[in-house]
Formats: sequence, C-alpha cells, structure tokens
Amino acid sequence: MDNIFVKYLSKKAKKEEAKVFSPGPIITISRQFGCFGTDTAKKLAEKMSQKSTNAWDYITKEILKESAKKMDVSVHEIAHIFGANEKSFLSDIMVSFMTKAYKSDSMIKRTIYSVVRTYAEQGNCIIVGRAGCIVAKDIKKALHVRIVAPFEYRKEIIKLRFNLSDKKAHKMVVETDKKRDLFMKFFKGDIPDEEVFDVVLSRKKIDDSVIVETIEKLAESCGLV
Repeated sequence: MDNIFVKYLSKKAKKEEAKVFSPGPIITISRQFGCFGTDTAKKLAEKMSQKSTNAWDYITKEILKESAKKMDVSVHEIAHIFGANEKSFLSDIMVSFMTKAYKSDSMIKRTIYSVVRTYAEQGNCIIVGRAGCIVAKDIKKALHVRIVAPFEYRKEIIKLRFNLSDKKAHKMVVETDKKRDLFMKFFKGDIPDEEVFDVVLSRKKIDDSVIVETIEKLAESCGLV
C-alpha cells in the first residue's frame, strides 16, 4: 500500500513539474554573412545579464562542438553541414561502407536540432545562427532577430576584415550566402521570413550599439527579462 502511495505522489510531482516548466527565455540572431552577429550577441548577453537575476550567455560554435561530442566524431567530420554541402544519397551509402564511424547528414541534422533545442529550453541564452529561430519557433518566451545589410556593404566589410581583393571578397560573400541559405532551408523549408523573424534590422543603417539597445528593449517588452 505504501509503495502505491509513493508511486502516486511521484507521478503527481512529475505532472506538477511538467506544468511549471516553461522553456526559455531565448533570443536567436540570424545574420547575413558580413553582419557579424556574434559580436552583437556578446554585447547583448552582457546587457541582458545586468537586468536579469540569471546570467545570459551567447551560443554559436558550442553547438558544433557539442553535436560532434554527442556523435563521438571530430568537429571536422560534421562541419560540412553548416556549409550546406549535403552529401548525396549515393555518397552516403558508399562512405557508410567505408567507415563504421560514418554519420549520415540526416543524423547530423537531428543531433544539431537536439543540441540547439536543449540550449533554447534551458533559456537565458542568445543563439547565433544554427537555425535557432526555427528550432525555438514554438517557445513563447523568445525573440527572433534577423540582421541584414546590402550586398555591396557586406562585401566591403569582408574585404577590409580579411584583407581580400574586391574579386575575392565578392566571391566569398556570394558563396557563403548560398551556403547559409541552403543550410536554413534544411530546417526552414519554404516558410516565409515574416513567419520566422520578429524583427529585421539593417547593419548599414543602424550602429551596432543601437542594434544591441534595440534588441534589449524588445526583449524587455516581450517579458524576457
């Protein structure tokens, strides 16, 4: 009888815990190449931490490292997925016969989704890229931001930052834009941007400090702090 009562209390406690748990708060930053969202996220995390009882952190490369760790492979073996160079079905079969440690692209994507989702549910973090806006789209305590800028503006930024010729900078922006678009399509499909992002900010028109301040104020108005 005692055991039955203990089990009943345990089940009740779990149900109550499930009701109390609310994922987030979370901010996701999607950015075009050359808009450098990580710099923005770092400054924003510091601002958010000052206004919250819990410290905020920004997450980007950690997702790749954590995904590789979960699959027991090197970061190099799964990095191609972020470049959207998805292997063909035939390639999948051929390579799987060559190595026992081989991980299919579908498995990599599922793992990335799982890792991003874990960070999103834990909350108090800013996820940069990695399809965070899609993975966390159902979380109520969330703000999804997109940072953009005209092609020529971004090309000049990349040209200066990496000391490239005009031609090489142009090529890098074109190729990286394409890879990022394809990666997002893995998770986003044909969902229009207006259904994904809460706000779109122009890096050309708005200084980084103003972008940080704007996101911070939006986060406050959404009840994230």
